[in-house]
Amino acid sequence: MKKFKLNWGTGIAILIISFLVITIGQVIFIHKTIDYDLVEEEYYEAEIQFQTQIEKVKRTNALPEKLNVKLIDNFVEFNFPTMFESNSVGGIINFYKPSDDLLDKAEDIKLDSDNKMFFGYDQLSPGLWKIKINWSVNDLQYYNEKIVMLP
Repeated sequence: MKKFKLNWGTGIAILIISFLVITIGQVIFIHKTIDYDLVEEEYYEAEIQFQTQIEKVKRTNALPEKLNVKLIDNFVEFNFPTMFESNSVGGIINFYKPSDDLLDKAEDIKLDSDNKMFFGYDQLSPGLWKIKINWSVNDLQYYNEKIVMLP
C-alpha cells in the first residue's frame, strides 16, 4: 500500500482553495439572509421632488406657531397651528417604520374644531416610527417630521 505524502505545494493549494470556498460560502449566506429595504421605493422620483420639499420645510419653519406631535395615552396627538381654520387644513400623515416597510401606514388629515387630530397607535407595532406630515392650507404646502418610539 502506497503512503500519501503531503508536500508544501499541495498544502498551500488546499489552504487557498479552503479559504476561497469559505469566503464564497459566507458571501452567499449573507446575501440570502440580509433584507435590503430601500428608504424610498421610488428614490429617483423622490430626488427630483427634493427642491419642493426644501421649500415646504422653509415655509413650515417660518410659521409663528408650530405643529406639535406628542404621545398621549394610546394616541398620537397632532396639534396643528390654531392660526389656520380647521376646515382649511388638508393633507396626509405617513407613518414610516424604518425596520419594515410592510408596516407603513398613511392617514388623511381630519382635524376637529380645536385643530387637533388623534391617531390610535394600537394600529402600529411597537418600536421606532418616523412620522412624515405633508399638509397644506389654501394651496400652500407644509412639511413636518417627527420620530417617536411607540411602546
